[in-house]
Amino acid sequence: MKMILEVHYQPKYDLNTDTLVGVESLVRLKDGQGGFISPVHFIEYAEETGLIFRLGEQVLEKSCIAAKTWLDKGLPIKVAVNISAKQFSDTKLVNTVAEILERTQLPSRYLELEVTESALIENFDYTVSQLKLISGMGVSISLDNFGTGYSSLSYLRLFPIDVLKIDQSFVRDMLNDEQALNIVTTIIELAHSLKFQIVAEGIETLQQKESIARAWLSNRPRLFI
Repeated sequence: MKMILEVHYQPKYDLNTDTLVGVESLVRLKDGQGGFISPVHFIEYAEETGLIFRLGEQVLEKSCIAAKTWLDKGLPIKVAVNISAKQFSDTKLVNTVAEILERTQLPSRYLELEVTESALIENFDYTVSQLKLISGMGVSISLDNFGTGYSSLSYLRLFPIDVLKIDQSFVRDMLNDEQALNIVTTIIELAHSLKFQIVAEGIETLQQKESIARAWLSNRPRLFI
């Protein structure tokens, strides 16, 4: 069965202005019958077989091409691309990012790489050096699913992180769970004090938007949804 790789783009909006400020790349595989296969079912296989390196490169390139197309049409928005823990073991990662930016002619400020806390600790010293080189190109670094992993605050000091992403599980539960709401508020306060941008994942209802807006108003970091 022939599989087709597709990259979909989830929009990110500035909570203060309701304007589109960026997108997040979401990779999907399309089967021969027109259906989509969830990443839950193929990312783990790709990592186990080593296909994740080629897959990651293709997603990064497609994302940069899309961002450059939008930029040329007068829509300067940043594209965020997830980098798996396995990809950080690739000694060619930094060169791959640089080569794709050069090949697509996308200015580095329009690219953001998302990493998880588990990816940060898998090979600590090497990951620090990789991220510093990538950050030195002008590419933003986002810490994905913040609060669900090891959550060591030392990461925020040692790694060149620009953006914290509040995990959607906290956002989903904050209307009915006071503890989840307190966690969201605390992350926003932390981002504000460290001068990070912040992204709230999974805002799907007006009630969720209003709730997170109240938490944000008392702190005023830049918040995207």
